[in-house]
Amino acid sequence: MYRRFKSTVSDKDRITPVDKQEDIAHGSYGALLFDKRWKNRREYILNKDRYSCTVCSSQQGLQVHHRQYHYLKIEKKFKVPWDYPDQLLITLCEKCHQKGHNQYKVPIIYL
Repeated sequence: MYRRFKSTVSDKDRITPVDKQEDIAHGSYGALLFDKRWKNRREYILNKDRYSCTVCSSQQGLQVHHRQYHYLKIEKKFKVPWDYPDQLLITLCEKCHQKGHNQYKVPIIYL
């Protein structure tokens, strides 16, 4: 579950580069997960994956995982979470999502 917080970052500055991978899940990125566009995109991906974890088939605690992040060098920010192709967004249960992040670093592609 994502926690609500006040963000001091304007929509124009959405996300800035981070030094640590873990920081991507917090700050202004976290605020974007409450955006209606992300909620709609998330629902679309859950439906596409038949509301089941793509690893273990669980239907409990489902989350949508980005298989990679895209950093737009010219704009000096990451893509917004809903602006990724279907094949880069997958449904995982909370357990598989956490296990994956513990074992692998999500690659950042610089565009």
